Amino acid sequence: MNSSNLYQETILDELKNPQNYGELPDADVVVEETNASCGDEVTVFIKTDDTGYSILDIRWTGVGCAISQASMSLLSEKIKGMSIAEIQNLSKEEMEELVGVDQISVGRVKCLMLGLKAVQKALNLLTINN
Repeated sequence: MNSSNLYQETILDELKNPQNYGELPDADVVVEETNASCGDEVTVFIKTDDTGYSILDIRWTGVGCAISQASMSLLSEKIKGMSIAEIQNLSKEEMEELVGVDQISVGRVKCLMLGLKAVQKALNLLTINN
């Protein structure tokens, strides 16, 4: 199986069975992020541990293209238990690796990064408020 087929399979599986999808009623922070160029939307609900330095739980909701929704699904599982500092340092290359794509086209980078952008924005708000 070539990498583009594997990529498509990963994306389709995440669309059919999104991880951590839904709202989190006791979230410490809720942030909505929109990709203005295509209309994709993601809302993240984050609960931190008692120290406020790592992710205890995350849920998300959203609508949009396959890449934005699948990358948010995969990201939501990856960052559970990670420190806020580790999450703030995640890169485009790490997101490409997470989704299973070698190099994403320029026009799709915003789709790939939408979830991470929302999560990082939420974590910035937590840091400011603590």
